[in-house]
Amino acid sequence: MWLVVLIIVAAVIIARQIYKRYHGTSRKALVQENPAIVRALLSLEPKALDDLFTLYRSQFGAGAARYARHTYRKWKTQEVHPSRKTFHRLAFHLPGVMTFDLKCEVLRALRREYCGQSHYELSVGFEDWKEALAPLIASLIQKSYTAELPSEIEQKLTWLAGNDIQIAKAILAASEAQETRDAVALLQSEFEGIELLLAESGGNRRIVPTLDLPLGTITLNIKRSW
Repeated sequence: MWLVVLIIVAAVIIARQIYKRYHGTSRKALVQENPAIVRALLSLEPKALDDLFTLYRSQFGAGAARYARHTYRKWKTQEVHPSRKTFHRLAFHLPGVMTFDLKCEVLRALRREYCGQSHYELSVGFEDWKEALAPLIASLIQKSYTAELPSEIEQKLTWLAGNDIQIAKAILAASEAQETRDAVALLQSEFEGIELLLAESGGNRRIVPTLDLPLGTITLNIKRSW
């Protein structure tokens, strides 16, 4: 009899540990999969946050809203991660309390996450680096205007189809294109400094400039001319 009880107790303890481990991992993965939305939720101003929980309460009830608010506080202090259901409910109402600037920030983060993972490497010299870089820069500027988020993201975040987001997309596209042009302009002064460093070291130093652009990164391998 006691053996049976011990076996049952041990099974319950093991089951609880498995449950906690699984759900802890699952909730952590949820946050890692949605970093832009998480940042938006955690950066809401107090008034916007109150409005969010008012919307939450109107749809899901007072008890669910209290639980969500309590979880949110712990979530913000990193004591816990939200459940998938609570997270998706909050994310559903998030667009209703987001400012235009916050929507732009979220959209920029999503574009960088899903459209900006390309990496390029080029071998260039001090005399021809602008000409060598020009076609790639032109394609990245064009990408600023044509890049689209994956369809599954657009479908999951239906508010991305709103009129204000279409305006935000146009603004961000122009901003990303200009950031790319500005990065190339700054590279001019960097190359002057790099050339001086390499000359002083007799060419023994290896310097690899990297352009971190809104929709990709470019690593330049400098060909030595001495």
